[in-house]
Amino acid sequence: MGGPNGGRGGGGGDVCLVADEGLNTLAGLRSRIHVRARHGRNGTGKNRDGCRGDDAEVRVPCGTVVRELHTQKVAGELRRHGERLVVATAGRGGRGNAAFMTQRRTAPKLCEHGEPGAERWLAIELRLVADVGFLGMPNAGKSTLLASASAARPKIANYPFTTIVPNLGVCDLGEEGSGLVLCDIPGLIEGAAQGTGLGFSFLRHVRRCKVLLHVVDGTSEDPVGDFEVLNEELAMYDDLLAQKPQVVVLNKVDVSEVKEKEEELVEKLREAAGHSRVMTISAATTQNVQELMGRLKKFVDAEKRKVEDGEVDEADVLLAEVDLSKAALDRDSDDYEIVSDPAYPGQFRVSGPYIEQVAKMTHWEYPEAVERFGRQLKALGIEDELNARGARDGDLVMIDEYDFDFAPGMTNPYVPQELLERDAAYAEEEEGDGKGTTRATSAAPAGEDGGEDEGGEVWRPFREGGYLGVDNDEIVEFEDDGGWEMLEDDFDLSPEFLEGDEVWTS
Repeated sequence: MGGPNGGRGGGGGDVCLVADEGLNTLAGLRSRIHVRARHGRNGTGKNRDGCRGDDAEVRVPCGTVVRELHTQKVAGELRRHGERLVVATAGRGGRGNAAFMTQRRTAPKLCEHGEPGAERWLAIELRLVADVGFLGMPNAGKSTLLASASAARPKIANYPFTTIVPNLGVCDLGEEGSGLVLCDIPGLIEGAAQGTGLGFSFLRHVRRCKVLLHVVDGTSEDPVGDFEVLNEELAMYDDLLAQKPQVVVLNKVDVSEVKEKEEELVEKLREAAGHSRVMTISAATTQNVQELMGRLKKFVDAEKRKVEDGEVDEADVLLAEVDLSKAALDRDSDDYEIVSDPAYPGQFRVSGPYIEQVAKMTHWEYPEAVERFGRQLKALGIEDELNARGARDGDLVMIDEYDFDFAPGMTNPYVPQELLERDAAYAEEEEGDGKGTTRATSAAPAGEDGGEDEGGEVWRPFREGGYLGVDNDEIVEFEDDGGWEMLEDDFDLSPEFLEGDEVWTS
């Protein structure tokens, strides 16, 4: 024998961000504003469930930071290749009528819509992850050093701010696994911490570098002063940057003027830096460049071991402030808020992720589903809370896009206004087509003339037929021929006495 056999719908797909070490920019997202995963398939008869929708994966570079756009709360960070972050969770599939069958209710006539998936705007920021970050004033030779130490080919020219975007390069030291990731940061100037020049745009990339390589231009009027100015800018922007380990190199020693005062400049730089990690190079002629890369590799490996051994905390770890992988139905059902405005008496707005999802999943076309929604409001304590706030029968209750008339204790009080309007439109369409009688879906308040409408006709539930028909003649009894004997207006209803009748009087 048959019975309820409606299957469940399949859940939708999630939207995920996946870290890819082969990417170094977010250019792929500039033309891809909206990302949508696939819907799940509908359930069918014979208890067959629908299949789940496919996930939508977006590849991003390592070092990507994800925030909610409106609140700017950190949702997570993708640092290593293959890391995955769910940024929009799919809703679960709606349940068929077989899921609501019980011993008392063997043939339920209700089902659910699928839960709507999460929709949100995200702010995605890239902070490049590199072993060594190049710092220095504009035109100090940072891009030339990157080109000399790696296969990268950044733009090089004899004017300031040649580099306007960070450049990545890998220095191959000849041994397997001994590569060194280098990051060329655009030139910084005094006031970079306040946004002067390209400060705000690229100082954040320095936070991800394990070691900072400070490139000092030997041909500058005051090389030591430039070094001190940039260190002050780092400290003003973030204390963490000022505490990062640094290596200082004096560039352009191939120039005769710099060569003459090389020893003096190196001594002053060591004194200003407070350590002995200072050496001279010439990026244009590759002098001492290979030796510099070897020393940097050993220094970076030593810093990594300190982090692994727990001697030093990993720098700039962003902790998630909001969980985007949590669906609305997974949240606390008691997390709701009831808002009312004294300027609009009799109106209440109920908001909350759980109850709003329940309203969206309710099939308002089925009376049993509407009754179930009313029971859920009672079970969650929303009905009691409305009563405590002074809500009366007939007050307006709003949940998301649905408006209801408050009617506590009723079996079916929560019918959305849109369904009532749909019934009224259907009734007017039937009346216009002349297909018969129509059912009234709402009653207008009675006028001062005793309840008559503008046409003067009193409203009746039925216009013709039945015992309330338009025939106002009263029926007395059947005649012998099967016809009707009507009560005429001149019919005398006074009693008739015959001779011999006993009449009682007081």
